[in-house]
Amino acid sequence: MGFGRKNSSSDESSSGLKEELGALVDQASTHARVRGELFAIEAKEAAEIYGRKFGLTIAGLICLAIGYLLILAGVIGLLGSFFDDSSLSLANWTGAAFAIALLHLTLGAVLIKMGRKSGKETRFFEYTRNELKKDQQWIRQEKKP
Repeated sequence: MGFGRKNSSSDESSSGLKEELGALVDQASTHARVRGELFAIEAKEAAEIYGRKFGLTIAGLICLAIGYLLILAGVIGLLGSFFDDSSLSLANWTGAAFAIALLHLTLGAVLIKMGRKSGKETRFFEYTRNELKKDQQWIRQEKKP
């Protein structure tokens, strides 16, 4: 009956299947690792660009807030001198406050504009998208009989 004897034809096909399956798993893991590395590189680049945009915007907002506070201080100074019946003059500290406020408001507007412009022309994850499109095309071609 052949107890103890193995069928040689089934062993060859199963070992070939095991080798092909092992090669497929190795290739799939290598493919996924390479795609992951590419994604990590592009994510780092995107984080740098968004970090720069965020930093410029925050710096601009801080400058705008300082400018606003200086305008308030200048207006309070002018109102105080108006109600104190002294002469309204911008030659004292109120004029300096308005000048520094104007400087801060201008700088804040420039920084916010720079933050909006930076990275607009950059397409994020362009290489990853292209590779995924290539993979989709390859899969479609493999499905066709």
